[in-house]
Amino acid sequence: MKTFLFASAAILGATLLATAAVGGTYALLNSSASAGPAVTIQAGSAELSITSDLEMSNTPLYPGASNAGTVDVRNDGTVSLSPRLVGLTPPTVSTLLSEALIVGVRAVSTVQECTSNLTPTIAGTFADPPAEELGLTLAPGSSALLCVSVRLSADAPSGSQSQTATSFGLLIDGRQV
Repeated sequence: MKTFLFASAAILGATLLATAAVGGTYALLNSSASAGPAVTIQAGSAELSITSDLEMSNTPLYPGASNAGTVDVRNDGTVSLSPRLVGLTPPTVSTLLSEALIVGVRAVSTVQECTSNLTPTIAGTFADPPAEELGLTLAPGSSALLCVSVRLSADAPSGSQSQTATSFGLLIDGRQV
């Protein structure tokens, strides 16, 4: 037991001697400060609304032809939004005509710019709906004009003649930027 105590004392002494030889300062620091008056953090709101009806020509389509119309979207929220087309709602009754339609969207500056010859930024079919951003940013309180086009594919089946495609929809939302 004496040997054990002597060995323990020797190890303790060597440790103290080594620490003293190395030198250095050891300290534990702790500090705090008052933040002052309470701070309120508030989240923004994202609200995108359609402020006009989409009106399109009812001119009959033929393979390769298209019709176009405009619609206004407005950012009624408090954060900037990037509008995007996230899908298409097919007509309530699917026909050979509706299956051959290609729906497109593009942001335009004026109503006159929206023609049936305008190439859409985003296009898709009801069977393969697009999900993409429109490439613009709406600041809070601002609006944009979207040109919506409906084109009959060039290889539309002849059975699509004299048919209609009504009551379809575009799903538009906004991503906060």
